[in-house]
Amino acid sequence: MRQSGESLLNSLKNVRWDVAAKTCGNNHATLTGLLVEWWISSEPETHRAVEAGPSHGRFAKGVGGGLCDAVFCEKDDAIGILEVEGTRYEPTIEKIGKFLASSLDDMKTLRFAVAVLYPTGPRGRGAERAMPSCWNAEISSKVTKVSHEHSDKPIVVVAIDKVYERHVKGIRRRHVVYKSKLTKVWGFVYEAGERVASNVLWDGNAAGRK
Repeated sequence: MRQSGESLLNSLKNVRWDVAAKTCGNNHATLTGLLVEWWISSEPETHRAVEAGPSHGRFAKGVGGGLCDAVFCEKDDAIGILEVEGTRYEPTIEKIGKFLASSLDDMKTLRFAVAVLYPTGPRGRGAERAMPSCWNAEISSKVTKVSHEHSDKPIVVVAIDKVYERHVKGIRRRHVVYKSKLTKVWGFVYEAGERVASNVLWDGNAAGRK
């Protein structure tokens, strides 16, 4: 069944973001696993996933190609691409476009893409040190462009907010990358070059009040 962008966005509220919020450091592996679990659990009879997914094209030996973090499948058919990225946001959105445009037979069935963007470490010095945002006008513009080029394939972007915690204890003192906490998860849907929906997928402050 073909998923609309808004239905995908609403379904992403079911991801165990609270689990991700209890991990420190570069939580790329956790985020990938949680998104794969979300996909399979939503329709366990038919949904499958290929992790450390294949490239969007064929490349000469020794020449790197664009791999993805996972492919969402309906049984054996690839229908969605997952990219989880902590630093190279705009190139990752460009790579999604290459997947959606792939001429490979096993990629022609792709219907949508999900990009999960998160910050890895703080920027700045002293009192100005803080976790950067992984969502801005430049990234939104890049998503708009790729969405316009693939108007029939929704692109869902998940943007994760983290805060820098200056005073931590125990093993988290080992490295600055461990001194952050996930606080909020945003979701945006783009179709035909337009942002058609957005929502808060998880709010750590609201969850803490329950």
